[in-house]
Amino acid sequence: MARPKKGEFQKTDSPFKQLRLAAGLSQEDLVRIMGVSVSSISRWERGEAEPTMTVYQMKAFCRAVNKTLEDLPDSLLAPQLTMQKEECKQR
Repeated sequence: MARPKKGEFQKTDSPFKQLRLAAGLSQEDLVRIMGVSVSSISRWERGEAEPTMTVYQMKAFCRAVNKTLEDLPDSLLAPQLTMQKEECKQR
C-alpha cells in the first residue's frame, strides 16, 4: 500500500490510529505528548499489541485527540476501565 501524501487521510481499522489522524497528529507528536516509544505506538496501530497506558498517558492521549475517556472505543481501554465505563453508563 502506498503512503498517503501529507495531510491526506489514510484508511485504517485501528481506532488508535483513526483518532491520531483525525486530530492531525503524527506518531512523533504522540511520543512527545504521552511519553511512550514510537515503536509502541506503531505496534498499537498495526494491532500487534494492545494499547497499555498509564493513567497519565491515557489522560494525555485524551487531551491530544480532544476526547473524553467515555468517548474512546472500548478496544483502547484496559478491561478494568471498560467495566468502570459500563458501570458509569448504567448510573
